[in-house]
Amino acid sequence: MSSIIDTKDYFNEDSLFRELPESAQQEIGLRLMPMSWKRVADELGFSVIEIDKFNAERTSQPAHQMLREWSRRNGSTLRVLVKTLENIGRSDVVSLLDDVRKRKLKHQAKFHS
Repeated sequence: MSSIIDTKDYFNEDSLFRELPESAQQEIGLRLMPMSWKRVADELGFSVIEIDKFNAERTSQPAHQMLREWSRRNGSTLRVLVKTLENIGRSDVVSLLDDVRKRKLKHQAKFHS
């Protein structure tokens, strides 16, 4: 399956998840609810115990909490997240990331013209 977006062009290895606007991070978390977030967590290297802990915290957004925790780890790049989302068939969330990228580029062009 080919990528919806070229991860080499849009998300280089230095682009970190934590650099996304907080609103985008929350939207990604919401889109992964209620079921996909556990698959994403597993793919990102969280143990079953860690995943259960996110559930046990009784937060309304365990996916967002998991992504915030992941963003503190080495290697929490957008490229890794995009590949993970593609692996589990969540191209809709990859499209969301692409929309965020386009808004950022548009915003940058506005200030450089």
